[in-house]
Amino acid sequence: MERRDFHTFGKDGRHYVFLTDLVSLFEIDADTSAVLARVEAGETPFGEGVRQRWQQFCDHMDELARSMPKAKALRSPEDIPDHVIGLYLFVSQQCNLRCTYCYADEGEYGQPGKMNKEVVRQTFDRFFSEGQRHQVTFFGGEPLMNLPVVNKTIELADEYRKAGKADIAFNVVTNGTIYSKKIETLFRDHISDVTFSLDGPKALQDEQRPSKSGWSSHDKISKNIERLTADTQVNWGIRSIVTSQGCDQVEEIYRHLNEFGPGGIGLVDADVPTDHPLYMDDEAYERFVEQIVAVNRKGLRSFVEGGQPVAFEYPFYILFHFVSRTHNLYHCNAGTNLLAVTAEGDVYPCHRFVGIDEFRMGNVADPALRESAPFQDIRKRFMHTTVDERSGCCDCWARYLCGGSCDKYSYTEHGDMEPPVERHCHYIKTVIEVLLPDVAAVIEQPAERLELMQRLRAGLSCRIGAKGGEEVHVA
Repeated sequence: MERRDFHTFGKDGRHYVFLTDLVSLFEIDADTSAVLARVEAGETPFGEGVRQRWQQFCDHMDELARSMPKAKALRSPEDIPDHVIGLYLFVSQQCNLRCTYCYADEGEYGQPGKMNKEVVRQTFDRFFSEGQRHQVTFFGGEPLMNLPVVNKTIELADEYRKAGKADIAFNVVTNGTIYSKKIETLFRDHISDVTFSLDGPKALQDEQRPSKSGWSSHDKISKNIERLTADTQVNWGIRSIVTSQGCDQVEEIYRHLNEFGPGGIGLVDADVPTDHPLYMDDEAYERFVEQIVAVNRKGLRSFVEGGQPVAFEYPFYILFHFVSRTHNLYHCNAGTNLLAVTAEGDVYPCHRFVGIDEFRMGNVADPALRESAPFQDIRKRFMHTTVDERSGCCDCWARYLCGGSCDKYSYTEHGDMEPPVERHCHYIKTVIEVLLPDVAAVIEQPAERLELMQRLRAGLSCRIGAKGGEEVHVA
């Protein structure tokens, strides 16, 4: 057994070993944990007693590996289909807010404008002609600023469905500040999932996400969440960006978001440069992680019992892969089964890469787009960036629960998609060490294990925007 094949740690006075390939957690005694910690740290076992205990451990793990069903990759390169499952459709590259941490030039991505129905039709013709099921996420900017094209897109999807070309479901990512009866009807009749962007209590929200016209974004979104989620079956959630201003208010932010009802809650740190005033320094980030983990730990029992989901998207997937004993080889489906199309029809691996020329895959106006060299080369690049092939990930004990850092975050920090982002690694490993013993205690009970799996599957089916679509097919 190699160092990368296991990890030992302690929690609440108990000792555990996580087996990487088996995706399994076992409680062990303190002496064995001490030996494993020395081996994991790179020491060669010495002394008769130490060598003997190490050999006994390896023999026992070998026997387990032979007797337990093998863990399998949920999605490996050979499993990836050729068709596109999820699309971010940038119907509006305009926004009515001026978010202080926005990475997208106030929603304009360097090229302000609105998508027209011809770009929509070209997009459908390029990607939705094979009778498959697809997910389209209306994105921006603020997508509801181009409601006519949103409605035209839905009409076109109905045409495709009736013709047997495609079955298309729709999601929306919105700042929630725009409301009309037409939007209410849209949500009720045509939208499967909605993600609202809200950063927390009024003072924090209005400071971080000010409007361009001076009104309170918090007041508008608070009222509209209630109006747009009432009397509807739409799945909805709130995504909150945590900055240096809110890094010590995680519990308060979570409680505030929880007041809106049974939607999901996601808390993520801001994607800003290190010299940005909203960037969390290392000490602030550590406090942020501690609070996030505490919130997730409290939420686990509620999640099992049918209450609020965990408060961050990464723990959600860690839980799924641990309980189902599957290998997570990718951070998401970007560049393969998930793409983004801008208002002008340019195609990118996902919404995060929009505007970076190196990752422009072509334009939907090109009938030969999918066969073109840029499209195929970039697609293969993402397809083969698994954790087993990423430098810095392939030797990590947490790789199969993690799937690696976001490709865009890695590219921003290193100029290369492969190396992981140190903060991401720290966060994931912290979550694993804190949450897995709690989860193990839950799944020891057959009824609770079944309930947890059912809720995790249901959650995966409505998180198309977070991971890009493939997970919706998990049985």
